[in-house]
Amino acid sequence: MSDNLPGNDNRSNPVPPPPAASSAPNAHDASNAHAAPSAPPYTGSPAYNGGPVQPKGLALTALILGILSLIFCWVPVAGAVGGIVALVLGILALRKAQPKGLALTGLITGAVAAVVGIIVTILFFVGLSLLGGSIDDAQEAIEACQSGAETVEIAGQTVSCSSIDY
Repeated sequence: MSDNLPGNDNRSNPVPPPPAASSAPNAHDASNAHAAPSAPPYTGSPAYNGGPVQPKGLALTALILGILSLIFCWVPVAGAVGGIVALVLGILALRKAQPKGLALTGLITGAVAAVVGIIVTILFFVGLSLLGGSIDDAQEAIEACQSGAETVEIAGQTVSCSSIDY
């Protein structure tokens, strides 16, 4: 099977033959005095002369953290904190001239996650404080019914102890 691959056929091999040896190795031929030196044989890998690699660690971290924070922004505190960190990293990446697309995406997703995360966190703690009072009231009502009371007040409503299932 490997015999059928391109490059295995001697007729299609891109490697040029080696230069022919001259009869006198040290003789200076006047016709070759101004000829260009022969190129090295083709090795199969293209020459890459790229510039320096642009650092992108902050931008990539801002992007990943921004996306994760956006996914988890419904979790109180986690989405807000992750979004704020992604926002800061995105700003730092832009200032350090890292890839603009990655940095902007991290910055935007971090900002959205921070705003939504802060709103979710505030609503969570407000709801928890409101619910906490109701749970305490309900527990006191159950204890009063167990003590022998006929009616109790739960969240502003009078309830008969015979209707409470505990």
